[in-house]
Amino acid sequence: MASCLSIAAVTLYPRSFLRLIVIGWWLVALPLLAAIAFATMSLNTIAGRSDEAVRQASLTARLGWELPEQLHHMERSLRQYEVLRDPSLLDDFAVARRNWRRDSQSFASIPLLAPLAPRITELLAAEAAAHRELTAGTATVRLTYETVRRFKVSTFTLLEEAGRRVDAERNAFHDAAAQVRQQVLISLALAFAIAAALLWFGRRMLAQLLSRFERAVIALGQNQLDRRIRLKGPEDLQWVGRRLDWLRRRLLTLEQQRTRILRHVSHELKTPLAALREGSSLLNEGVAGPLSPQQAKIAGIMQGNTLRLQALIDGLLKMQQAGHASERFEPVLLRLDELIQQILATHQLAARNKHLHVSGSLAPLTVEGGREELTTIVDNLISNAIKFSPEGGTVRLSLTREADRAVIDVIDQGPGVPAADRDRIFEPFYRSPASKGIAGVGLGLAIAREFVAAHRGSLDLLATPAGTHFRTTLPLAASDT
Repeated sequence: MASCLSIAAVTLYPRSFLRLIVIGWWLVALPLLAAIAFATMSLNTIAGRSDEAVRQASLTARLGWELPEQLHHMERSLRQYEVLRDPSLLDDFAVARRNWRRDSQSFASIPLLAPLAPRITELLAAEAAAHRELTAGTATVRLTYETVRRFKVSTFTLLEEAGRRVDAERNAFHDAAAQVRQQVLISLALAFAIAAALLWFGRRMLAQLLSRFERAVIALGQNQLDRRIRLKGPEDLQWVGRRLDWLRRRLLTLEQQRTRILRHVSHELKTPLAALREGSSLLNEGVAGPLSPQQAKIAGIMQGNTLRLQALIDGLLKMQQAGHASERFEPVLLRLDELIQQILATHQLAARNKHLHVSGSLAPLTVEGGREELTTIVDNLISNAIKFSPEGGTVRLSLTREADRAVIDVIDQGPGVPAADRDRIFEPFYRSPASKGIAGVGLGLAIAREFVAAHRGSLDLLATPAGTHFRTTLPLAASDT
């Protein structure tokens, strides 16, 4: 079941990262294209309705002007024939009558005026009956004339109703146009909302994919080689994950080889170094006989360098241990203020020799960590402050609480760290120009920072107008939060 789920999860992604971006682009563009298509169809529909309405209104207006004129012409021809008895006037009447009947039929066929068509048909039938009576001689010209006048009144009534229907259609068209406009705006707003949601979702998906890649690279850069690197996503991103994991395994092998070589070399150096240190000490003490001043000087140089070499080897071993501190130290509950007091006591003689004044306050805070590692952190910071402080200077030391973290501030009045050296001060073996003439191998701060990182804390160099200000933050124990 689990394998089926993992296969389904993989198939959610396309084969390549580029294809994922293209699909995402089309998914974002699809709602916008749909909204544009809907708006186009709506506008085409309303435009077609507008053209048809304009055509029918124009035809209604034209026929509304011609029909009364034709009835008026028929009426005038009959009146003149009644007076003059000229047969040509009946021909004019017949032409006007034909035109009127044709236009009346056209008027009745207009879709907009469909409700008026039965009345127009009745009017045409009544006119046809009156004309038959006139032709058969059963009706006089005068009677036909009166009938035409009644048709004229009925026509004006029909034209008024037609005008109202045209106005109603125009108002309905405006309402429909407003409704279509509202629908188009709603569809566009909805499309933009869907596109924005899809864009946000796609951005979040890409951010997750890239953040996994970023975390994997950062883990490699921070020498966190114990976790397997496995990137989810398209196949090309998974391939990059496999190559990064291969690099992780390679770096892990090299780190193990380096550690093994360093341990062996350090062990091999300790035995001859111990012999050199013992021999130089015996020479310097005059066990083999009195030494001349020049010989005593040379023996002192030998003894000092053997001690320095011993400190360098010890520092290398401790640096190697610091790189794996999070895996090796046994966490215990420690009162950090009491630990700092104990370390201060060990440096009391060195501070007294330089006439230093140590001030500050220590809050009673409890942390959980390795005793030896925490001792190394505080000892390195305090010893650095004492070594770099001038004669008669002041070292300020404070332990405070910020939220769920303990904060240790160590501030001295020494030469400080130049701005150009701030980024390198925590590098192994790096010593700034201000440290010339001061004993040390340049490993103390690097070891301290590794131990602090193993305790999920931070060690930073803060900007200060004079001297040096180191700040260490460590998480408090659960019982002290």
